[in-house]
Amino acid sequence: MAFHVKLYTSSDLLHQPWISDLTHMVNVSYRVSHTAKIKFATTKTRLLTDSALSEELGADGFTAVALVGDGKDRKIEVIGTASMKKWKDDGLWTPTTKDGHDTNPFKDETTKLCPKDETAANNKCADQIQHQHACPGDYELAVVALPPDPQYRGRGIAGHLVKACEEEVLRRHRINAKDFSSPVRMMIRVVKEDTGAYWLKQGFTVVGSQRRPKGFWNSLEEFTMWAMVREVSTI
Repeated sequence: MAFHVKLYTSSDLLHQPWISDLTHMVNVSYRVSHTAKIKFATTKTRLLTDSALSEELGADGFTAVALVGDGKDRKIEVIGTASMKKWKDDGLWTPTTKDGHDTNPFKDETTKLCPKDETAANNKCADQIQHQHACPGDYELAVVALPPDPQYRGRGIAGHLVKACEEEVLRRHRINAKDFSSPVRMMIRVVKEDTGAYWLKQGFTVVGSQRRPKGFWNSLEEFTMWAMVREVSTI
């Protein structure tokens, strides 16, 4: 299957004639479990409106879209997407080994290290532990989706989309950055039980985990969320 990948800024994305098709494709994709270990509600909706993705990415974000057809001889069809936005560490993570095994749970460490009776001191201690267990990063790979039809699987579409996002991040970094000695940290949040194994194979390593309750991300059972990173050289 011949396809091409194009990049769009968050603002340009809104003006594409196929934006509703992209929204539908993402939502259908997110209702499918990739393993039998976890299930999601059949009504799961990742993007509530056609503008939701652009709003989530913000002014600095962008989207890679895999397309077939040129709009002339064949109608343009969206067969995949992946987006990139600035990474925001929004919670406490349990530190893990690179393959996802917990190494030092936050609750145990707080109990052991923080005073129980001094409120101010306890808050300060908890803040320090939160800093220690943060997962620092630069960009977040988000909303990676393909149509659930088997004809789109195993063709390297997702890999091409991620590569396009990576190359654009590096291009921007080389223009704006002053320090090229450190790699760019590309992050992703995944459901361990669903796609964790796939992203490990793509060169990402686990840097933190969180237990999430039933209903989070429309899951039908509790699960483990992984924060994963892949460092990309800027040289």
